[in-house]
Amino acid sequence: MMDVKLLINSLWPGWRRLLNVSSSAALAVANLVLSLLLLSNGLTSEFGSFAMLQVSAGLAYGITNALLGAPLLIFLNQPVIPPLALRGFFLANLLLALLLTLGQVALVYALDLPAEIFWHAGTLVLLGVIRWFGRSYCLSVRPLASMRSDWVTAFFMLLGALWLWFSDNISLTQVLMVCWVSLLAGIIALGWEHMRQLLLSMQDRELQTVNLGIRNQGKAALVGALSLEATANGHSYIISLLAGPAAFAPIAAATLLYRPVLVVQGALAMYERPRLASLLNASPATLSGLAARQLARWSLLSWAGNTLLVALLLYFPEHGLWSADEQHTMLTLCLLWGCIMFLRSIRQAPATVAQASDNFALLAKACATAALVTLPVAALLVWQVSAVASLFALLAGELVILLYLYPFYLTRIKPQQSTEPQL
Repeated sequence: MMDVKLLINSLWPGWRRLLNVSSSAALAVANLVLSLLLLSNGLTSEFGSFAMLQVSAGLAYGITNALLGAPLLIFLNQPVIPPLALRGFFLANLLLALLLTLGQVALVYALDLPAEIFWHAGTLVLLGVIRWFGRSYCLSVRPLASMRSDWVTAFFMLLGALWLWFSDNISLTQVLMVCWVSLLAGIIALGWEHMRQLLLSMQDRELQTVNLGIRNQGKAALVGALSLEATANGHSYIISLLAGPAAFAPIAAATLLYRPVLVVQGALAMYERPRLASLLNASPATLSGLAARQLARWSLLSWAGNTLLVALLLYFPEHGLWSADEQHTMLTLCLLWGCIMFLRSIRQAPATVAQASDNFALLAKACATAALVTLPVAALLVWQVSAVASLFALLAGELVILLYLYPFYLTRIKPQQSTEPQL
């Protein structure tokens, strides 16, 4: 029988996981406050545009996480880390951030937003991608720095929200400015070592390792990330481009209510993925199995807590976030999003285990298949039924991904007979 003390010491203790989740939860709360300010005091079209720009920024983070974050995870698990190769990853991310910024500007143009939004939306993605990659790097080498960055970013977002509230000048332009200034503060909070690597990458680096990583892990991970984005947020682009940001606003409001669980589960995945990679490669199966099952439980717990909050908001509509005429629509949207997030919570552990196992091809196949189901069905439902009905296509796509990944998860992480310690 395995030594229980060894088992406990081989996994991050619960308080460390709670600390990481709390930093991401702080970001979610700060984002929620800014979004509610704009929803309550701005135009419906401005809130819809803000929600759409956040979706596209999330896509940018997903692209850098797949194309560079996945190879970086494997690279940092090597016995020896060549400095020039590491700086190559930083330079590649900086170049990718500039490219993704152009994509964000193109979206702003497609949505026919005012000219001043171009600068703020582009800067938001540029700084966001730099911080996201830096956060991913720090999670593997010094997790406390990534948590500090989250807390600092959240603090400046809340400080900016307070400033907007007292200045009574709440608009899409002002909210975007608060966001990118907060991201800049978050980059500084990652510490001198991160900044040093970023600056040195512009002078001396080696890109061969990056190219190899992109070929071996990045391409498959990118296909998976893009396909997952098409499955998870394809309806957002379809509705916004076909019907306009105002039509997307009710769905964006319901999505906003479930944003805390999205952020928390994203933080859990980023926090546990490096550890799972190490456990799967160098530890007994008992340890990796315990880590994966704990991730699954924390994911479901976060979904349950968020769902309880949403249920309270629906039961007590006196908060005024939506009118009495919109109550039935919001109830329908929240029920659908609750089901979608339940499926995402179940597939959280299988997807993270697949990434940690370097099985990005399976993820790519699952997400691509789901996208082939979701996109045409969502477009048809928006065209023939309503924007709300497009969420049924999203629900079907999530189910497809889960059916692909769960058999692999069951074979890779087998339940143990022994009693598991609670961390």
